[in-house]
Amino acid sequence: MDLFILIVILIINTAIALIYLLWGLLRPADKKKDRGHRAKYVMLAFVMAVCPLIGPLFLGVSHLVYLLFSRRDVDMSDVSFSRERVQTYTPADIDRDINITPVREALLVSDVKRRRRMLLDILKKDVRRSLGSIAIALDNPDSETSHYAASVVMDALSEFRGNVQNMLQKLREDPEDAGLGSLLLGYIHEVMEQNVLSGDEKRSYTYLEDEVGDILFFHHQEKMEGQQYRCLMEDLVEIGDFSVAEKWSRRAMKYRDYQLDTYIGCLKFYYTYNDRGAFLQCMERLKQSGIVVNRETMELIRMFQP
Repeated sequence: MDLFILIVILIINTAIALIYLLWGLLRPADKKKDRGHRAKYVMLAFVMAVCPLIGPLFLGVSHLVYLLFSRRDVDMSDVSFSRERVQTYTPADIDRDINITPVREALLVSDVKRRRRMLLDILKKDVRRSLGSIAIALDNPDSETSHYAASVVMDALSEFRGNVQNMLQKLREDPEDAGLGSLLLGYIHEVMEQNVLSGDEKRSYTYLEDEVGDILFFHHQEKMEGQQYRCLMEDLVEIGDFSVAEKWSRRAMKYRDYQLDTYIGCLKFYYTYNDRGAFLQCMERLKQSGIVVNRETMELIRMFQP
């Protein structure tokens, strides 16, 4: 009996699939709306044939849902297919923009409560790149303001020390990791150039920067860029170690003499070291290199030119 029912279902299912296929192939089609309709009906009829009962039910219910919910009039009044360029203007977010205040300006506000509130708004953001400006608030006569700044600077430096220690340990274990070396070199320089470190700690991290640079140079010399040589020279000149800075100037001029940052770093080093001959020779080499010099570099040369 069960076999008889199964045979009947298969016969009815096959008949439905064939009727659907013939109806789809023989009915007149709208070329714009029913493009590729023949292939569609062949595929759907095949699904009905290989999936008895379930296939026709699924397709029938899907089509019913489409008829009930999808055939609605669409408001096309706001849609334009014109190729004319339209320029839109986005108004400024005044509530957000009026709260953006540089640290130096916030410290000049005479009203104590307002100054504290503005400083707190600034300190809520990412302050890693503005530690130098925040450190100015340490000398503010208002004890609350100086306390806010001291807390932020101490937390940022504590995080910096821990990150450098962990990254340096990993780099020493795997000196072939050029990405980690470049990241650590840039991270140390980013904090060094903000002048929040002083004394022996500043010298210590500068020599750590030199160590990281040596690891990169000896293992991935081809990946070191002029900007990295420049950072090393600037930080070493800052602590007055001209002999190590000269090492990096020689390397930079040998391997990256086609990058502008190399010449900027070397010019700063020669000027600070008071080596007039090397300064003029570096300037002449820069002229002959054909490197495009930007306005900032021209101002630097005018300022440093003996």
